[in-house]
Amino acid sequence: MKLLRACLLLCLLAIHLSGARATPIVLDEHRQGLLLGETVPLQWLEDDSGTLTLDDLLGPAHAGRFVSTANPPRGGGARPHWFKVELEQRAESGDWVLATQTTALKDVRFHGPFDAQGRALAPPVHTGLSQPFATRPLGSERYLMRLQLPGPGTYTVYARLLGETAPILGLSVWDTAEYLQWRQHKRLFDGICYGILLALLVYNLALAGIFRDATYGFYIGQCAFALLTLASFNGHAAHYLWGQWPWWQERGNVVLPSLWLLFGALFTRSFLGTRQLPLLDRLVQAIAALAAFTALLGLLGLFATAQTLNETAASLGALLAAVAAVAILRRDFAPAQWYLGGQAMLFLSVLGVVLVNWKVIDAPFLLANGLQIGVAAEMVVFAIALSSRISGLRASQIELRLHAAHLAQAAATDPLTGLANRTGLAQGATRMLADHLPHALMLLDLDRFKPINDAHGHDAGDAVLRAVAARLQAQVRAGDIVARLGGDEFVVLLAAPLPDDQLAALARRLDAAVRQPVDFQGQALTVGASTGIARSPQDGHTLIELMRSADQAMYQAKQAGTGHAFWKKASS
Repeated sequence: MKLLRACLLLCLLAIHLSGARATPIVLDEHRQGLLLGETVPLQWLEDDSGTLTLDDLLGPAHAGRFVSTANPPRGGGARPHWFKVELEQRAESGDWVLATQTTALKDVRFHGPFDAQGRALAPPVHTGLSQPFATRPLGSERYLMRLQLPGPGTYTVYARLLGETAPILGLSVWDTAEYLQWRQHKRLFDGICYGILLALLVYNLALAGIFRDATYGFYIGQCAFALLTLASFNGHAAHYLWGQWPWWQERGNVVLPSLWLLFGALFTRSFLGTRQLPLLDRLVQAIAALAAFTALLGLLGLFATAQTLNETAASLGALLAAVAAVAILRRDFAPAQWYLGGQAMLFLSVLGVVLVNWKVIDAPFLLANGLQIGVAAEMVVFAIALSSRISGLRASQIELRLHAAHLAQAAATDPLTGLANRTGLAQGATRMLADHLPHALMLLDLDRFKPINDAHGHDAGDAVLRAVAARLQAQVRAGDIVARLGGDEFVVLLAAPLPDDQLAALARRLDAAVRQPVDFQGQALTVGASTGIARSPQDGHTLIELMRSADQAMYQAKQAGTGHAFWKKASS
């Protein structure tokens, strides 16, 4: 225990000495920006009570509490952090800014700069998400204090940062002109990313209206909330959308990512069709429910808890989505490859940001823009995945329609002769008679057919029926319908009107065609036909009425031996 106490005392002494040895930052050497805490120590203390004021820090009780570290502290929680930044200017005058590294700060206060005599050269700055956007100096999305220093010397700035959802509480110092130029470049790149997401949003909104597919709706929600989340993180949403609404500025930083995760989970479920994998489907639904619950917590103002749940949902959701995509891909759903590609894009971008934070690689541009690069790339690949999925669905739908049409045709076709059957005749007659124009129906009953079946068998009868069907079809026009009702009865329904003399001539041609011998295994088989003719509208308006009239006329022709007969009311 004594050894442990000695080690603790040495650590405290080392911390105190490191703070005491903190040297001012030479501004003239870092005009293009310096991230404090990386190459130079950063002095800070945590306000456990949350009540410390600047006067408290300047007093002897707290002045020695600042510790110097090579890494900025992490945010989160309801405790503010105070920073003491000592700056040295060697030029005769200078214009600088001290800026935060994140926009996710509830309350930001800058005091100073103080000269060597302790005089404040500018009024304090009070800004943050809890304040209107107009409180931010230079109209900057990030929070900053402008330092216009009158001459050479050492100056001190105190900054109080409170960020319940901020990952890291960092500061950077810039020459004002260099900072404004960097901000313009950042805005340009952000605008490109926003433009990509907005174009995808509008394009897929149009496709959603065309295809009426729920997956497009979930994609649109995911894309929209991804766009709003990035705009909120970058500070542009507060700048251009809701800068006068501090209540929503705070909540938007948590609620918007939650809704992004919610629609991402719904898109995953709909796009991959995880219902075929019940366990994975329930887990995806659980992620969606967690995201919705997190959004509610954010609206209630529980920011730290909501942020933790957002990070949990994002991590578990990404892993679960990858597992689901692999499982669905193994079931030969090719668009899952594109889905995996989109997830990989976002993962690699986030990994790059993490590696920069861990100082494994040095890439400031990736640190500032990695997330939105990954999001834009992911949504582009997801759009391609949707196109691939829709192409597959359309191919399947075409195949199903063709199959359905084939089944419908088979159901309306006589399998022996290939003519329309009763169903096919009814369907064709419904379309044809709907125009209420004159039409004619001929009902043919074969003569001497039964003896052929009795003497030569059903194969011979089938051969005769097929031959008769082909001959009848050859005698009529393309728009006419030839049908076999069953047995040895045939119907010809004429699409265009013909005068009675032409109808009689057609009946004679049909009878002559039917009477032509049919060769069956070297034998000539011959049948005749008796034809009844009915005309619409005088003999009937519907198929049933015309069939009844033609049937009576056909029996008249059979009894009279005339070959054909017209139905007449007087004969009924």
